[in-house]
Amino acid sequence: MTATKRNSSVELLRILLMVFIVIHHIISSVVAPNFSNRIYACVDVFLHTAVIVFILITGYFGLRFSRRKALLLFFQVLFYSALLGCIAYFCFDIGTRIELVKSFLPVSSNAYWFITVYFQLFFLAPFITKMFEQLTDRQYLQLLIVLFVLVCWFGFLWKDSVTVDGKNIVNFIFIYLLGNGIKRVERNKPSYFLFSRKWSLLIISFLVLCLVGFYFLPDRHNLFIHAIVFSYKYNSPFLILLSIALFNVFRTFSFDSRFINYMATSSLSIYLIHEHPLMREIIYVRPFNKLMLVESGFSLFLIIVGYVLVLSFCCMGGDKIRQYVFEKISNRSDR
Repeated sequence: MTATKRNSSVELLRILLMVFIVIHHIISSVVAPNFSNRIYACVDVFLHTAVIVFILITGYFGLRFSRRKALLLFFQVLFYSALLGCIAYFCFDIGTRIELVKSFLPVSSNAYWFITVYFQLFFLAPFITKMFEQLTDRQYLQLLIVLFVLVCWFGFLWKDSVTVDGKNIVNFIFIYLLGNGIKRVERNKPSYFLFSRKWSLLIISFLVLCLVGFYFLPDRHNLFIHAIVFSYKYNSPFLILLSIALFNVFRTFSFDSRFINYMATSSLSIYLIHEHPLMREIIYVRPFNKLMLVESGFSLFLIIVGYVLVLSFCCMGGDKIRQYVFEKISNRSDR
């Protein structure tokens, strides 16, 4: 798709998803690990939709494999992983030599679990998409049901090793199929009520009310923890349904903004920079460990949001410089 054809609402959603991920990591790693704070735990469930929505967007628009795209993505990941690994090791004395070497092998070493699984999906996508296109609507629905059983029944409920937490290619294929299915329904039945904005807002409202209800669950038998875990994992039916509804709200809005479209192409840099295995200690773990000694409650949350917004803007701004340099190198290489 060209930039003029992009729906800026979806592009804005891409940026928001990265903001969600950063706030989620600060909450789950520093502020309230292991769901130690009920309010933060409920908020974190909503933020945890980010990865699923991102794959839904990928499935909706489809992945078209090309060697050039694969190399550009790989070198973007390698650039940030190697650069930040060197900065952490040589400037801040963080990490071991083995961890430094792993920074130069970001995909193979699973330095970023999402990137590793996304590359697997990227290489499989052309074959998956071709198979989808040949299926009838009935066969498509049957495949969805089969994958739902594998992901949610065996994986989520019975903790099967194939997809125990949803951070794997099996779940990504299922989510990709759901996103592709939304596009398929939109093409064949554009007024289908289940994917309408009103219906999606109702689903979001109901599920958010469920999260509010979780907050008031009694402590006995760890009911609150069980409820949060049920709604938190990437292969949870609760989280998948919430993610689909959130995606549909943004999908059904439409506006055009060159600035948002332009910035959205650098949104992945937010993830690659803040969640580097070594630099995350400098970027947000140590700062917020110190901040929690003097701040708490709602003011702490506002500081988190403000910090993440500034960090995200700086990451995207810096990535524009990287894009400019990479384009120059790519053009010379093409010649």
